[in-house]
Amino acid sequence: MKRMVTVCVLALFVFGGTALAQDPENPFANNIGIYLNPAGTGSCGAIDADIPFTVYVILTNLTYPEVWGWEAKFITENILNLGLDFHGTGINAATREGEYLIGLSEPLLASNSRLVIAEIDLMINGFLNDVTQPSHVYIEGVYFSLIDSGQPAYLEASGSTGVSLYQAIGGMGTAQMTLNGDCAPVGVESSSWGDLKSLYR
Repeated sequence: MKRMVTVCVLALFVFGGTALAQDPENPFANNIGIYLNPAGTGSCGAIDADIPFTVYVILTNLTYPEVWGWEAKFITENILNLGLDFHGTGINAATREGEYLIGLSEPLLASNSRLVIAEIDLMINGFLNDVTQPSHVYIEGVYFSLIDSGQPAYLEASGSTGVSLYQAIGGMGTAQMTLNGDCAPVGVESSSWGDLKSLYR
């Protein structure tokens, strides 16, 4: 009996491992985030007031190599959204403020499971915004969505029903970009190895 269970478990890992790893509803895959550079290496920083700057909307850990369209809502807090330019040839069919329903005539191709899909021009205005407070950008799903999860989504094939995108930082309601806020690294304990060993004596 033990051998049969062992064989069944091994068969599940061998034959089902690939299918389990490519689950498009896995929140650790198909991420969307906003970054300060096209390499996607920073989403927190300090920006001076009254200077327009560009940030990048990047899809990471994609389970499909092609993007035929995407949908997302960008909400800004204490910062002005000067406009969004999406990559590729297509249309924005959204009718609500901050929402984008992008349909592309040809797919965008991901490289190493990541893809820059848009650039957003932002500015912290010294008159309209409180420059003493941090500024944030959030990503949410759109009102008239392809999917029922309430998340942003992308089309992995022409005519598909869509794949959920999950926020790169935290989840729904977590700022995907913070400017002029707390970007400090996590604190490090100053205890020595000897101090740690003494706890187990």
